[in-house]
Amino acid sequence: MILKSLTKRAIFCLIAIAVLLLLNLAPVQASEADRQEEAADTGAVATVNGIPIPEKLLAAEVKQQLAKYARYGMRQATPELTATLRQQGLERLIDQELLRQASSKVVIKDAEEQARQKMAIMKAGFTSPEQFERYFASRNLTPEKFIENHRTQLRMDAYLASQGLTGFEPTEEQIAAYYEKAKGNFKREETVKARHILIAVKPDVPSEVKEQARYNAEELRRQLMEDSGQFPLLAARYSACARSKDQGGELGFIKRGFMPPEFDAAAFSLPTGEISGVVATKYGFHIIQVIDKRPAGYAPLAEMHDFIKKYLQGDMAAKRKASHIKELRKQADIEVLLN
Repeated sequence: MILKSLTKRAIFCLIAIAVLLLLNLAPVQASEADRQEEAADTGAVATVNGIPIPEKLLAAEVKQQLAKYARYGMRQATPELTATLRQQGLERLIDQELLRQASSKVVIKDAEEQARQKMAIMKAGFTSPEQFERYFASRNLTPEKFIENHRTQLRMDAYLASQGLTGFEPTEEQIAAYYEKAKGNFKREETVKARHILIAVKPDVPSEVKEQARYNAEELRRQLMEDSGQFPLLAARYSACARSKDQGGELGFIKRGFMPPEFDAAAFSLPTGEISGVVATKYGFHIIQVIDKRPAGYAPLAEMHDFIKKYLQGDMAAKRKASHIKELRKQADIEVLLN
């Protein structure tokens, strides 16, 4: 429930962690032989110590980035954005190739077995073998390519570990210092953790239908006043709220404005543990119970400790990795052919 109470800046931090993890775990998309073959077909946009980075690989990278923009509402990319994404994508692919080459001599004895186990787990997650095959085909993968890619990724992971670029553990002092420095990110509004039962009724139905719905709600409330422990069971059985009924009516921690004003007025004024009267909103009639309350203020360090620890681990790893790649670049013969 922490996510619902974080500000946009804190959510940005979460996204940053996700990006860092993706960068560290990004699958290798082509073996050396594949790169040579694809470069012969589509041309190369760069070479790293004589190994080409095919245009096809860069095009796939840019397509992936553009898809992210599209999910946030962008309808058409400008030429300037596409050019920027191509340049950024090429830099990432060069970095990836440098790590691939640096780790090429690392031996992972059971790499193929690990790859086959991972592939089996993936396959079990699909509804049919045909769906799994379509998934592989859509990514231009074969079992052989998957195994080679996974072997390469294992080598890279082992190489990074051997260079001391993984497994960072921030100290408690560093975690506390980051909390104080970024405390504004953890400011939160007043929230309540509530559950409810909704007896749905449309605003334009006849008055007798509304009265029947209200009566049903009053009857449920009467049962709850006798035994509030029935709330999850009655919510699952009678509530029309698709979002919460399977969770025993629980909405989690909510801010003002998440629910209709009449709901907020009741929920935020209720003492913890108490059950409201029947509350009418545009959706129908609600019975509300407040489970917990959080006043406005800052999420305490104890609550944010693990989040900050993960963020610092990712941040430290990314910085060390970037520094190491910078050194690899100095020793490499890199030719950029991108126009």
